[in-house]
Amino acid sequence: MKTTEHVEYLLRQGRKPKELLGLGFSKHIVTRVKRRLKAEKAVKRGRAPRGSSHVEIQPRSSASPEDSAEATQQKLAFLQGEVKELLSRVEQLEVAQAESVSLEDVEAFLDGTPALNLRDRFQCGCGASGLVALHIQCTKCGRETWWGWLPK
Repeated sequence: MKTTEHVEYLLRQGRKPKELLGLGFSKHIVTRVKRRLKAEKAVKRGRAPRGSSHVEIQPRSSASPEDSAEATQQKLAFLQGEVKELLSRVEQLEVAQAESVSLEDVEAFLDGTPALNLRDRFQCGCGASGLVALHIQCTKCGRETWWGWLPK
């Protein structure tokens, strides 16, 4: 919901502009929406909004049952289209989920890695646990180093 729509909704519920400002809405937006609602209200009453010299009063049309049925059919068609789009998105998500690699597959693949959870599994004969490092060599320059958890 847009901020202006939210402010309009709250003003129509009878909330005061000061209350909306206290909720963190911008004074500019609250004022603009309040003025627009006031102008709409004046037009409905047949009065000129403040600052204008005349009012155009549009005659109320008595909607025939055919018109309202047609409007309902249009809304229904629109909603059906939206539902179809949502269903297609759900199907796409289900297909993507089925094609994705499961967590169990990743764990099974990593189980063959000797250093997986080595810190948690390593226990030395001296009684130290978790203090383990691997001897690593750069395959480009040949520099060697240790990588792991060293005692402090």
